[in-house]
Amino acid sequence: MGATYGQTSAIIQGRAFPPMQSRSITAQMRMDGITVNVIAEDGAIICTCPRQSVRFDDPIGSAPRRATLPDGTLFETTDHKTVESAFGDTPGSIIHKLERLHPRMVGFIAVAIAATWVIWRYGLDILAAGALAITPPQVVDAIDAGTLQTIDFVIAVPTQSTAEERAIAQGVFDTLLATLDDDIRAAHDFRLEFRAMPGLGPNALALPGGTVIMTDEFMRLFPSEDIQAGVLAHEIGHVVEQHGLRQLYRSVGIAVLVALIAGDTVPIVEEILLEGNVLLSLTFSRRSENEADEFGVDLAQQAGYDPAGLITFFDWLQDEMGDTSSWLSTHPSSAERVDRLRALTEAQ
Repeated sequence: MGATYGQTSAIIQGRAFPPMQSRSITAQMRMDGITVNVIAEDGAIICTCPRQSVRFDDPIGSAPRRATLPDGTLFETTDHKTVESAFGDTPGSIIHKLERLHPRMVGFIAVAIAATWVIWRYGLDILAAGALAITPPQVVDAIDAGTLQTIDFVIAVPTQSTAEERAIAQGVFDTLLATLDDDIRAAHDFRLEFRAMPGLGPNALALPGGTVIMTDEFMRLFPSEDIQAGVLAHEIGHVVEQHGLRQLYRSVGIAVLVALIAGDTVPIVEEILLEGNVLLSLTFSRRSENEADEFGVDLAQQAGYDPAGLITFFDWLQDEMGDTSSWLSTHPSSAERVDRLRALTEAQ
């Protein structure tokens, strides 16, 4: 490829390495029309060659640029501006100009940050919704199976609950499911699992495909069917509204966004999709928790249970575990949730 030359005469300050020598000499490259002379500071001509035979390498930051002349002389200079003026732009020098801190670069960075925020704030939800629409049931079942396997390996042991305790909880769960619309019930593989999880305490959690896990501690502390119905209906709400899967896809989207910025993160994406410990580390947003609360109150009441059961559970959480400032958590505070639930049950 031929060079596009700039000015016809120029002087570039630098240093020269004559052929077969490792010692540099302070020198300058002088261009006059089509001829290039490399001249030492004492006036001695080190090299003369046609201008078209001179090729400088691409600039890298503020590092010196080098040109190897036909006789083997190496000329080195940090005068990037004069080199570009004399020899014209190359693809590498154009990129080098764009890399310099410049008002345009500051504007570009600002636009990139703004675009990243918009994608994070709005685009991830759109991507998650699209992914939900095309996710086959087999994938969701695999996510449930992997997560349950991780739970059993890391934090759970086989249930120590009595047959009577399990029968009560299973009866409540079956009654709630029977209250759901047929199409909703058919869209998910609902099942209730029992585990002893001392580290989790009295709790229940839902996996994306419809698996709901209730701890022995919960059944022991809350034998009331109304309380169990409120909590189980809340977890069923997470499944029906697809909060777990949506949050999982948001995490995948964030990993992809990081990949676009920092490089290949395919192993991270694979871990998010296939490893249950990643799903366990996710927390639902305030909006998701509020939606599940509302769904749980409504479903429990439709099934014939006292919708205030969920309020009793959150009252216990607040009394036993205290409350943190709601703005520090992705979850609404227990007090805030109790107030909302009371307003819902009173309205009903």
